[in-house]
Amino acid sequence: MPSAIKAQGQHPSTHEWIGNSISTVVTSTNEDIKNVYLYNIGTGKYLNAGSYWGTVVVGFGVGMPINITKSPTSGKYRMQGSQVTTEGNNIAFGRRKDTPGYNDIFNYNNVYVDRGVDYDLSKTPNPYTHEPHHINGILDWEFEETSSGSKTYKIRFYNDEQDQNFGGTRYLQMKNAGHNNTYPLDYPSSVSSGDKSGLWKIVTKADLKAAFKEQYATDESPADATFLIYDQNFIRGDKDVEKWRASGGLTWKFSKPQAYLFEPGDADYTYYVGNGSISSNYYMAHYAGYSTANVRNLGNNNQANGKVTQEVVTLKKGWYRVSCNGFYNSKSGSQMVSKLFAKVQGRTEAYSNVETNLNTFAHQFTYVYDDLKHTYDASDHENNHISPYVKGAKEFEKGLYNNTVLVYVPTDGAKLNIGVEITNSSRKGDWTCWDNFRLEYCGTQDLILDEAQTSINYITKQVQPHKAATLILKRTLQKDEWNSIVFPVSLTAKQVKATFGETVKLSAYPKQSSTLSSRIDFTKVSLDNDDDIAIKANHLYLLRPTKEPTVPSTAAPYKKQIKDIGWVQVEAPYYIINNVTLDIDPQTLPNYSNGILRDASTPSTTTDERLQFCASLYNQTTKVVPANSYVLGKSAKSNNKWLWHFTQNQMAVKGFRGWIATGSSTQSKAVNFFVDGEEIGSTFSNTTGITSTPLQAEDQLFAQPCNIYSVDGKLVRPNATSTDGLPKGIYIVNHKKVIVK
Repeated sequence: MPSAIKAQGQHPSTHEWIGNSISTVVTSTNEDIKNVYLYNIGTGKYLNAGSYWGTVVVGFGVGMPINITKSPTSGKYRMQGSQVTTEGNNIAFGRRKDTPGYNDIFNYNNVYVDRGVDYDLSKTPNPYTHEPHHINGILDWEFEETSSGSKTYKIRFYNDEQDQNFGGTRYLQMKNAGHNNTYPLDYPSSVSSGDKSGLWKIVTKADLKAAFKEQYATDESPADATFLIYDQNFIRGDKDVEKWRASGGLTWKFSKPQAYLFEPGDADYTYYVGNGSISSNYYMAHYAGYSTANVRNLGNNNQANGKVTQEVVTLKKGWYRVSCNGFYNSKSGSQMVSKLFAKVQGRTEAYSNVETNLNTFAHQFTYVYDDLKHTYDASDHENNHISPYVKGAKEFEKGLYNNTVLVYVPTDGAKLNIGVEITNSSRKGDWTCWDNFRLEYCGTQDLILDEAQTSINYITKQVQPHKAATLILKRTLQKDEWNSIVFPVSLTAKQVKATFGETVKLSAYPKQSSTLSSRIDFTKVSLDNDDDIAIKANHLYLLRPTKEPTVPSTAAPYKKQIKDIGWVQVEAPYYIINNVTLDIDPQTLPNYSNGILRDASTPSTTTDERLQFCASLYNQTTKVVPANSYVLGKSAKSNNKWLWHFTQNQMAVKGFRGWIATGSSTQSKAVNFFVDGEEIGSTFSNTTGITSTPLQAEDQLFAQPCNIYSVDGKLVRPNATSTDGLPKGIYIVNHKKVIVK
């Protein structure tokens, strides 16, 4: 089950939804219980609308609110969603006889969210029915509980149209979507109680609110608070699109107010929501599920800059995660920047007023100015002329262009402004596109990691196994350059991308090349699977961020009072990361000593015969980095470029940084560093040659690099981390005799 949904549950150990009985929700007078969401157990997704016409049901990470009522037919129920069209507002199965477009398969044999009005055969001829009048869909549903009290249901309907492949009793089943964000529905004639794709829970708005907790377990994700946002996915025909307010010069109008369809083709209107079409043609049929929000520069700069904002009334104080899919594309010469923002009304603290640049457009497709203001119809569909709005939505459907901020809401019920801001647009054809706003509540607990702290104690005092918190991370990173990192917490691929940029790169495990002695290779860490652990706690990595810190350098410090430590102050800029757990005291690890972690050495033929990746968890004011180590940074020697340096002297180091210790005191060959085939530059040449040698067990005497002497006092190996490779004999290490056999 996807963790993003699993975490919202009410069960104390599994965090899964318990669900509600159908009788409870249909008889309740409490609006928070009457407003429900249908949750599919097999996929962990909710019923929503999309696909053809934008009104065919699909599975999605966010559900549409549904009102369930008793049908006039005993034992059956009816469901209404938030969408309204001229065809109705009931969730119903559409038959071939229910549609004037009976020759196109997407017009029937699906569940739609806009049925329930009279079909008048005299006005709309249809060869598949002889009834003068009938309701244009099957409105009645049955909820079959799998066992008494389970609150788990099979949902079914009966189709009286027997000759169109879906006759008789049919069940609601959600299918896996692969890599897409939307999940298709199927309607089999039966489902077993063991087939979770056909099993459903009724989740109420009260359940969603109850999932707001001060602290979450490690295997929980934040509570979904997206239900607090109106029209979060800018779907076709949603009357709540007006909850999004355009300001600062942006202009818009409805082309068809009764259908809530925006005007795309008039250059006077720059804010646009839709897919490029304004009527019920076959272009709309195919692409209505790909509606997006957009700001276009149509030749008037004053109308191309501004904000699109929605005021959200929060429930509880604490950390909220705001996210959306979105990108911006600046035409040549334009300095346009578009940002996702989340700002608490009436607050000035930086962590309550956050923003981040949207991803820049990666040009998976092309568009021209005329595409932005064209009104699309059936002929465009026939000629495969698809709007950039639809093409952008298809990229979002793949899970691309994710943008995230973490914002702190200091009081219960505070108003939070969320949205997108466009500034400095100055070229015709500048375009910003976004969709799928999400809001998640992350609790009140915080955790700080600060590179400037000079002791491990503040970390030790914050250890809470299996308890998640919002992380305030102070680690100064050079954007678009490789940085060494080590953290005492683990981060998923999703967290890494959300924090350090969608196109961030990560690598680990340095070792000498098996084919070239002067080459050190790092292994790329895949960030493709969002739920995979990408950064393991207390392991060393190289990170290449593409995003600025969450809170800028101009902000005030973040302060936390830690038991037995007192107030700890974190200077801006810093990153904010949700759902992070500090499970282990690093001092308990076997490779920890005095704030330093040392990975197992990899073989080489440096003087020490090993390469060892090391890192510090706090600010080391003494010079702990030995001479003859490789470190990443910039200096006068590198003309302030971010490169590898070969140290000539011992160095101090701040927290969460690493180095490669070699023990080499002479240089004979250049060493090249590669990450996934890409070379990272260096300032040195003629460094020690490296060739392969077998890996030996590490000597416990080398908590820190030290010199090895012969018994007569001669220096045998400087800054050593092991005795491996030395001839048999007796040596002096840390004032102790060591016998090498």
